[in-house]
Amino acid sequence: MDDSGREVVVRVQRGLRLLGTVLMGPLCAGILVAVLDAARAGDPGVPLGRSGWSGYVALGWAVSLVLLLVMAGSLLVLWRTEVRVGPWAVSRRTAFGRRETGLQDLRRVVLRGPSAHGPTGPRPAALVLVDKDGRTVAALRPTETGFPEALAVVRGWVERRPDLVTDEDTAALLGAVDAGPRA
Repeated sequence: MDDSGREVVVRVQRGLRLLGTVLMGPLCAGILVAVLDAARAGDPGVPLGRSGWSGYVALGWAVSLVLLLVMAGSLLVLWRTEVRVGPWAVSRRTAFGRRETGLQDLRRVVLRGPSAHGPTGPRPAALVLVDKDGRTVAALRPTETGFPEALAVVRGWVERRPDLVTDEDTAALLGAVDAGPRA
């Protein structure tokens, strides 16, 4: 088991974060330019080729502001969300805060299979860490950076606390992972 104190950071792959920025960044910038144009002209309809407020202008601004908030929020989440898995704790940082859970506060580690039911479409399999209150602490996915290293750390946890694994699929996954140098 690896008690060297190493901490593994798991996050969305850098390429996907960059792709999201390349796709959403210019559209966010375009909406902000439209806001500046309207402010400079003193007329909310200028970016939409109209003059003054009308139903068309109000709808255009409502759609633009919703898009801006959703895209800016998505970029913030993409770049700020990470899970740190250490020998004695796991912490998840999001755009809105950080939560740390000690190994003693975990109830179970379970492998959740791939699902076709998710808000953004199919979800890949994930190793889910559940705390003593039944809440999901983190979901580690094979598509994220640091996943193999995080599996090795979780395997070290399971060697210290075998009660964390209650199903055969999770045990088989963690059994196939080398937990690192023995102390």
